Amino acid sequence: MYEARRAFIRCVAGLFVLGLALSGACSKSTDEPSTADIADESPSGAIRHVIFISIDTLRADHLACYGHPFVKSPHIDRLAAEGVRFTHHFSAASTTLSSHTTMMTGTYPHTHGVIRNGFVVHADNLMMAEILGQAGFKTAGFVGAHPLFPVTNFSQGFDHFDAPISPETGGGQRRAHKVTDAVLDWLGRWEADRTDPNERLFLFAHYFDVHWPYLPPPPYGGMYRGDAAMADGSYAAIKTCRQTLRAGYPWHASRDTKVQHRYAHLRAAWEDGVTRARGLDQEYSAEVTFCDFHIGRLIDGLRDRGLLDKSLVIVTSDHGETMTEHTPFFEHGPTVFDTEIHVPLIMRFPQGEFGGRVVSRLGSHVDLLPTVLDVLELDTPDGIEGLSFKGAITGTMPPRKPIFAEATKPWRDPGRVSAVPWPNQLNVQCVQTVQYKYMFAMSNNYRALFDPRQDRSEQRNLLDQAEAYDQTVAEDMINTLNAWRDGAHPHPSRKVVKEDHLKALKSLGYVGDDDD
Repeated sequence: MYEARRAFIRCVAGLFVLGLALSGACSKSTDEPSTADIADESPSGAIRHVIFISIDTLRADHLACYGHPFVKSPHIDRLAAEGVRFTHHFSAASTTLSSHTTMMTGTYPHTHGVIRNGFVVHADNLMMAEILGQAGFKTAGFVGAHPLFPVTNFSQGFDHFDAPISPETGGGQRRAHKVTDAVLDWLGRWEADRTDPNERLFLFAHYFDVHWPYLPPPPYGGMYRGDAAMADGSYAAIKTCRQTLRAGYPWHASRDTKVQHRYAHLRAAWEDGVTRARGLDQEYSAEVTFCDFHIGRLIDGLRDRGLLDKSLVIVTSDHGETMTEHTPFFEHGPTVFDTEIHVPLIMRFPQGEFGGRVVSRLGSHVDLLPTVLDVLELDTPDGIEGLSFKGAITGTMPPRKPIFAEATKPWRDPGRVSAVPWPNQLNVQCVQTVQYKYMFAMSNNYRALFDPRQDRSEQRNLLDQAEAYDQTVAEDMINTLNAWRDGAHPHPSRKVVKEDHLKALKSLGYVGDDDD
């Protein structure tokens, strides 16, 4: 079956041609819906290579180019200035392996079958590396942490896959400078050894530093604190902060004025938790700046080798991180609030084509693979569920149809969940349109409707205020979500059983089957 799939790709993969063109002023936002014909001209520089950079756990709002008030991210900001920045792009799942598999397959988790971290990507999935490899690209992957290691089969389709165990953290992670060093070393060997000077390259680089624990190395640690002292960003400190915030949460969340006035100890606990959280946020932000520096080294290396202006460079994240905005605190996986699924997306084209464009059209990680194939003018294989947003870059296109996302926690043993075809159907799932976002959890019948345009932080559940929205909206959203849920047909997946991988996941804060 696997060889048959490869033969199929050989048949459908077209020759590489010129890509996109600049249409209109570079700084013009392309959020206005239009049914007009989409511009499709050739850019001045041909795309020879694809460089895909993923920054694990990076919230969109923690980059300077996305408006953060103090985080310094000059290298990513420069890519945004020279490329296209997408302001409303969302992950389809809020953990690493599930989200990355969606990016690489163009399918939702309930199709590719990866429930969460610690599972195996089924070989019947067609990955971006496989498709581009069959189209003539040399494929190389470099990962920063165990959730994407070869034991998960995420490496399928890569000619070279670099994922060594790092003695720095007991095998779970390697830091940003090590990832960039590995990429640059390999690029030097690739350039020296390749026999075809026109060989094309698909390079995937995964950086894990923004993920907890928040322990940025000198001189980054403490850089955003007024006293320059580094806050404790260890797992133990994060756990203590969570407990403190939970203790005070009844005061913060209560609408009862008696609670607000009478329970001073709850208020004190909440304020103590917020103080601790501020320190964690500062160290998280410092990790962003540390990672940005080493991504800058990678970009400089591409520029020095003459590769940058022959490449499509993609920078994104697999998911974000909830801090104090919602429960559970300082966590990802249990929810689909924007804090966990709103991610950055920047695409830089050769010679800075489309530089400065800002696209606010709704988009999903499920759209990345079909867009890359469309830009390269390669055929899209059957079964891909995403939609190319090439037209939103080159001109205008109609609004995106609804997109979906799902939580991957708490753990649901697929062997014990017989009521649904897909274990994550019991967790929180959502459907999102340009105007509304509807969330539903089958396990406890949680329901919420938000208007992100008016309530960016998702604090006001419109279902509690019937007069605040059109009653048919919720019905339409429910029906749309249910139809998507009914379409679950996952490839079979199994848990990774190798003890070294499970230990490494636990070293990164994934505690096992009973995590909540």
